[in-house]
Amino acid sequence: MKEDVAVKSYVDDLFRYLDTYESSYAQFETEAFLQTYNGIYAVFQALLKQRDKAVALDEFFLDKIKLSPLTSSDLRQLTIQVLITFFESEADIDGLSNRAYSYCRGIRGVKQDVPFFEHHLAPLLFSDGSLNNNYRLNSFLLNEIARYLNKFGKSLTADLSPEQFAAMGDPLKFLELARRRQQLGADIIADRTSLEFHLQRVDTFTKLKQKSRLYEHYLKEWNYLREKSFWSRVKAVLGELGGKIKGVFFSWRYFRLVITQRNPAFLYYGLIILFFILLAVYVPMKWGDYSQGQFDQFEKRSHTVQGDAGR
Repeated sequence: MKEDVAVKSYVDDLFRYLDTYESSYAQFETEAFLQTYNGIYAVFQALLKQRDKAVALDEFFLDKIKLSPLTSSDLRQLTIQVLITFFESEADIDGLSNRAYSYCRGIRGVKQDVPFFEHHLAPLLFSDGSLNNNYRLNSFLLNEIARYLNKFGKSLTADLSPEQFAAMGDPLKFLELARRRQQLGADIIADRTSLEFHLQRVDTFTKLKQKSRLYEHYLKEWNYLREKSFWSRVKAVLGELGGKIKGVFFSWRYFRLVITQRNPAFLYYGLIILFFILLAVYVPMKWGDYSQGQFDQFEKRSHTVQGDAGR
């Protein structure tokens, strides 16, 4: 009885945190919320053998869920849909404790769990400004979704190809990476045969990080980025520019293509104009230096001749 009361107290606290998140985010306590979530989840396995308690908790969940629309906030929707789906999968063996799950499933646009997680919850998690940019919450829920898919979804494709990865939407890419870290190990990138190692080597992660601060956060947290020094980046940019300029002057077909493009044409003609301006300054300067040198030599010779004549 005491355990039953304790679990319901945790559920009460969970919904209180959700209300605080929606009404006064500055007062929201992230770590306390996560501990409460974990405290509720911890009893699910035990409820397999305590069916009366499972049914009672299911009813309690349902009453709490109905108090506010799941779409009241991203955190409410993500938390309830993930937690209640875990509850149904791990604690309901006879169909008697799935009313809360059935209610939540009924208001989904996609009824099946895996497609709903992949194509609705994952994009919600990675939408602009999701969870008030709370990276701790975001990371926790991403790992929960990945854990559910690894446990109850389709098997992970360990030999996923770079082409298959590239074809995924960005949220699914990060979900896939999170699943792989759970299944294959957090240090998977150290394996030179792994997808992660290849993606890092061809700068896929560097390109991904430029799309979003959230993407960058995950890639840095997972140590998937190869950080370059400032001068290395400058050298790379100049090298690329030099290669393009060299290509222009060593290939007539490429040259014709370049000068038909507006920006490259502006650059090309601008360089020509700059070259002739510099030439217009440089040639008179060098000619002046040459003339002065010739005059000095002439003057020196004249003095020499005059000296010889005086003798």
